[in-house]
Amino acid sequence: MPFVVIISLIALTITIIVLLQTFVRHRRTISQLNLQLAEQTHATTESWRRQGLLFSSNPSPMWVFDCQTLRFLEVNDAAVKNYGYSREEFLAMTVLDIRPEDEAPAFLELVKQRWEGYSKVAGVWRHRLKDGSLIFVEIVAFEFLADGRPARMVLATDITERCRTEMALHESEALLKSLVDNAPFGIQQSLIEENRVKTLNPALCKMLGDYSVEEALQLNIREQVYADPKDRDRLIEVLRRSGKVQGWETSFRRRDGSFVPVRITGSLSSSGNGTPEVFSTYVEDMTQQSALEQQVRQVQKLEAVGRLAGGMAHDFNNVLVVIKLSTELMLDQIAPESPFSKPLLQISNAADRAAALTRQMLAFGRQQIMQPRIINLNSVVSETTQMLRRLIGEDVKLVTNLSEKLENSRLDPDQVVQVILNLAVNARDAMPQGGTLHLETTTVNLDEAYTKEHPAVQPGRYVMLAVSDTGTGIDKSILPRIFDPFFTTKEMGKGTGLGLSIVYGIVKQCGGYIWVYSQPEHGTTFKLYFPATTEPPKHLTLREVFVRPAGQELLVVEDDVNIRNNVCECLQQMGYRASQADSAADALRVCQEREGKIDLVITDLVMAGKSGNELANELAERYPGIRVLFMSGYSEDTAARREIVMRNSPFLQKPFSVADLAKAVQNALAANVVPV
Repeated sequence: MPFVVIISLIALTITIIVLLQTFVRHRRTISQLNLQLAEQTHATTESWRRQGLLFSSNPSPMWVFDCQTLRFLEVNDAAVKNYGYSREEFLAMTVLDIRPEDEAPAFLELVKQRWEGYSKVAGVWRHRLKDGSLIFVEIVAFEFLADGRPARMVLATDITERCRTEMALHESEALLKSLVDNAPFGIQQSLIEENRVKTLNPALCKMLGDYSVEEALQLNIREQVYADPKDRDRLIEVLRRSGKVQGWETSFRRRDGSFVPVRITGSLSSSGNGTPEVFSTYVEDMTQQSALEQQVRQVQKLEAVGRLAGGMAHDFNNVLVVIKLSTELMLDQIAPESPFSKPLLQISNAADRAAALTRQMLAFGRQQIMQPRIINLNSVVSETTQMLRRLIGEDVKLVTNLSEKLENSRLDPDQVVQVILNLAVNARDAMPQGGTLHLETTTVNLDEAYTKEHPAVQPGRYVMLAVSDTGTGIDKSILPRIFDPFFTTKEMGKGTGLGLSIVYGIVKQCGGYIWVYSQPEHGTTFKLYFPATTEPPKHLTLREVFVRPAGQELLVVEDDVNIRNNVCECLQQMGYRASQADSAADALRVCQEREGKIDLVITDLVMAGKSGNELANELAERYPGIRVLFMSGYSEDTAARREIVMRNSPFLQKPFSVADLAKAVQNALAANVVPV
């Protein structure tokens, strides 16, 4: 065999062996690759199984949708359960079908955006359930390719309750902010150590002088807000001791430097661990309340002074009765040319002047016996006009503006005339160079808003009388004192200081109110309010039938022995038979002894034990034929005064003269006031 052939066979054999080895090696590699492929396939299958399990069994709704057609490709059980649609219904729908129409444009813009993998840009949306209700959901999306097309897997978390809670919280915060911002009192939080405001509301900014919020936050509380910085220190001391303050009264400094009285209520809070102490406070502006309290104190002061004046006038009147009657008795017993005649006349005149003074004191104290009746205030003003023209002089112009539809009121016309005259005299003195005196009447309705600013006033309909002048006006510092008795700004000898006090007393006794409005050099206006009534006016006339003294039996009941003796002596000189009693009980005893054969009982109204009014009531029951004449300097018993007026009982005001006594007795023995 040739060598070449042998060599060829050997080469072929080697090649076959190499090929066999290569084949075996490749088979082994293929086997390994198949094994790896199987393992990877199994892992991928298991992963997809787990992912499918996570998708289908997730408690939150999930779905996959095609980003181009927007159709649902897959939904999980939670989506079917929570949204109410069946799986078949979902797969026949697009994602737009579960969204409100107003959110569709924004959603389409979001779908146009592209990203790979996980994204939370989808945010919070509203979805519509099958029953039509809407829920809030938070969307998390994962974008991927499905069969070469972009798709998104969506996880929707229902946050409806959370959104409702947040909205309720926002509404609560907005409401609280509105309440704080619109509160009529100041609200603030301040940092104790830093001595500055942390937060405050507009009311406090206004209270401090219209600071802006930014300006107020820069204020040093101790030095720039408190009128007295030490008061701030005392407040903090109390706060740290008790943790709170209530009704702490102090003064704040306003932007213009003026002070405003305030009342502070608040508490101190701190969470510890070095956190700042915060003082949360309510601040009330006490300016209006202070003014109202001042008005109340003024009324109480005038009431107290009035009671004192009435008591003094009562005792003084008793003294004047003795002086007046004793003097006149002496004058009747001496000749006019007697050297004692002139001194006695001077004493009598002085007693008259003193009596006039006591009447003024009684008017201020509202303890006069008034005779009110239903009148129209216009008639009183009209009747007083001529008198006023003579009183105020030619250089003062008198202008009246009387309401044609003025309602009636229950007043004593004589007292109203006194009020008008006193106010006119004051107005004249305030216009030394001349001016205008204006009288106006109208009917007004004082409502609750008015009574809040004037706490003494009861709401209702009133007849108003306004007396205005164009004079010098009244300084603000003097206004609180103008109704004080004996207070006057006139020169010595030109005023008693009782004019306005008398006006005040009469108005209050009539159940009315009086307010004054004035500024220096801008004149003064007094506004008087009397309760209105729908009753028609009643006109009374006096029928005086004098009964001459003819030995009639009179009984004088008076607890002051001097007055009792003087009155009895005068009556006896007039021709009456007069006996006396020192009390109501003694008078009843005398009447019983005389078997009621007494023509007239003259009794003081105010006595120890039973009053004169109680005595008259008992006499009317036991002895109806006995007439009663009351006398008094004043009456503490308002009910007794009212009953005397309502019965039109005869009344003699102390102090009185012999002539006054004679006339009163004659009238009492004759006919009384009868209605027309």
